[in-house]
Amino acid sequence: MTYARLLAGRAEIAVQPGVYEGRPVYRLSLDVRSEGFFAWLFRYKVDDHTVATWDPATGCSYGIEKHLREGRAVRDQVVRIDPVAGTATVEDRKIAQKVFQVGPCALDVFSAFFVARLRGLSHEGQLTVRVFDNGKSYDLPFRPIGYERLDLPPPLGRRVMTQVAEPVVPPGSGLFTQEGRLLVWVTADARRIPVRVRSKVPIGSVSGDLESYTPPGGS
Repeated sequence: MTYARLLAGRAEIAVQPGVYEGRPVYRLSLDVRSEGFFAWLFRYKVDDHTVATWDPATGCSYGIEKHLREGRAVRDQVVRIDPVAGTATVEDRKIAQKVFQVGPCALDVFSAFFVARLRGLSHEGQLTVRVFDNGKSYDLPFRPIGYERLDLPPPLGRRVMTQVAEPVVPPGSGLFTQEGRLLVWVTADARRIPVRVRSKVPIGSVSGDLESYTPPGGS
C-alpha cells in the first residue's frame, strides 16, 4: 500500500475453508497494517482486521466482523446474519438498533465483493448485488471502467490483461472507516484475481498493488 508513492502499509486477503454450524463455508479475511516512512512521519497507524463468513452452496452470508483502527478512528462491529429468517443482529456501539430485517440471503459488504468477483462483469453493463452493512440495506453496483495491462509478480507474469471496476459504496459503509472513490483491478480471466486497488481520500489517493500470490492449494 502506498500514499504519494511512499510505502504506507501492507494488506493481506485470504480465502480459507471453514465450518459454520455444521456447514462448509469460506472465511474471507482482510488484514491491513500501516508501516514505513509515511506511517512514522504522520503518526498515522492503521490496524484493520475483517472476517466474513460466506456459504458457497447457497450464496448467502452468515455475517462479518470488523475491527478497524485508522488513526483516531475506531470501529468494532459484529454482524450475524440469519439467511433463512432474513434477519441480521448487529453489535456496534455506534448503531442503536440491534436487529434488522434484511430479507433472504443478504450479503455483508466483504462477501459482496467476493460474489461480484465470482460472477464477473460484462463489457457493457454493471453488476449489482444486495448488501447489508452498518445497519443499512442497499444495492451495491460494480461499474466496469475498462481494461489495463499490468506487470504482476510470479506466477502471474508481465503484461497481464486486467479489468478495472468501480464498486459504488455509499457514504458510511464499506470495509474502512475512511471514505472515498474506490477502483479495483482483477485479472481478465476466469480466476479474476484482485491485483490492484486505488482509493481516493480527502487529500490524494492510496494505492495497493499485488506483492505476492499463492494459488488455491499452494503453500
